[in-house]
Order: sequence, then C-alpha cells, then structure tokens
Amino acid sequence: MTSSLKHSLAASAVAVGLGLAAAYAQETPETTALPDAPVAVEMAPEAPPPADASVEPAPVSAMQAVAPADPAAPAMNPDEMADFLNSQQQISQGVTLTRSVDGKVVEESKKTIVYSKDDPVRSTEAALSPLERLKAEFDRQSMTRKEVYDEAKLDFVVADLDRDDQMTSDEFVKLIDGWRESDRTAEPMTRERFVDLIAHDDEGAAAAEHAAQARAKFEAIAGVGQSLSRKTYIKAVIADFETADADNDGLLTGEELLKFRASNRGEAYQR
Repeated sequence: MTSSLKHSLAASAVAVGLGLAAAYAQETPETTALPDAPVAVEMAPEAPPPADASVEPAPVSAMQAVAPADPAAPAMNPDEMADFLNSQQQISQGVTLTRSVDGKVVEESKKTIVYSKDDPVRSTEAALSPLERLKAEFDRQSMTRKEVYDEAKLDFVVADLDRDDQMTSDEFVKLIDGWRESDRTAEPMTRERFVDLIAHDDEGAAAAEHAAQARAKFEAIAGVGQSLSRKTYIKAVIADFETADADNDGLLTGEELLKFRASNRGEAYQR
C-alpha cells in the first residue's frame, strides 16, 4: 500500500471518530439539578378563635415576640410599679364620697379621678395621692357635731400648757394664735381654723385685734371666773355649733362653717 493511501485512510478514521463523539455528546440527556434541602421555618402558634365568630381575629406575625425579663434587673417596688403603669396609660377611678350624721348618710357625691403620669397612686411623704386629696377636699367642706366635739377636746389639751386641767385667758389667746400660724404653713387640703376674710395691711395691728377679740370671747364663756374647765370649754364650742347650724341638719357647710369658725375666735362673721 502506498504512502498516500495510508494517509487517506488514517484521516478518514479520525473524521469518523470525531463524528461519533459529537453524536454521542448530542444524544446524552441533560442532568436535572437536585432540589435544595428543605429549610425549617419556625411558625408562631395560631391565636385562639374569638368568642364572636363574626369577628375575624387579627393576624399574628411570626416576628412578634415578647422580650424575656432581664434576670439581672432589680425588682420594682409597688410605688415604682404604679408610677410606671401610670406613665404608660391614663387611669381613671370612680369614687363615691359620703357624709354621715348619727350613722345616717346625709350627702353623697360621685367623683371621677383621672390620674396623670406624674400622680402617685399611693400617698408619699412628699404629697397626698389624688384620691386622698379628693377626700381631704370633701372633708374640709363640712363638719359634723361629733367632729366639732372631738376637735374641742383636742384643742383643750393643746391649750392647757401647764397641764392643770384649766384653760386661762392667756392660754386661750395662744391657742387661737396657733390656729392662725398653722393655717399659714399647712397643706392646702388641711381644714382651716383661722378663716380671715379681711385683708390686713398691718399684720401687727391685726394680731393685736385678734388677741383682744379672743380675750373678749374667753370672758363671755368664763363669766367672772379666771379659767375654763374642759367641760365648760367643750360646752361653749358645741353652743357655737348649734348657733351656726341654721338648718338644724347636724352638719355645718358653706357659710355655716365660716360663721362657726369666726365665733370660735370671738369674731363677727363678715362676707
């Protein structure tokens, strides 16, 4: 076989081989990609169905979560917790206040307290709670006969400086002067004892006038005596109560209470 023929046969064999390889490549099926491994998804529990089937429950987001409490954080005391809750929402409270005379309710008042975020629910050393302020304001607007009696007993003890169970004219004047001083420094909700409706330009002259009126009141009670017993003083205060109680309901309110206070000091009531 000649050299040219050998080269021709070799070239044909190479061409056939290439053709078969190309055909095999075309007939080979494409490899289908395997699906990714499934991913676990944590779902929030479904909300329970509402009692009213006509109301569709709001969707619960899987991202909503409540942060766990920090175990290292100090626990709140009740006052701090109350203040914290007040700062988060507005709280209102309905209150019914009553006044009683001889065990019978003679007045009833319904009020609503709306707490601001700065109001303590409980009283503190610095201030009263809104509920206590409301009660104090209600109480200071009237006096029952029993309250007058209890107050007179305490006043006698305060006035009797030498503890001889007798009240002198000087002790009575000091008692009334103490009422005036207490009203100057007392809390706004405190029941006033020295209701002075007349403005004085000269406080020194006013104090002398009050003292003169107190001595005249004392003499009217004591008569020719130089001192008052506990029983005599309390009886005189109750007489002032009965005179001021114009409607005889056993309760002093409004102008009745102002007249009573003025009479305690030996002063004439003036509007």
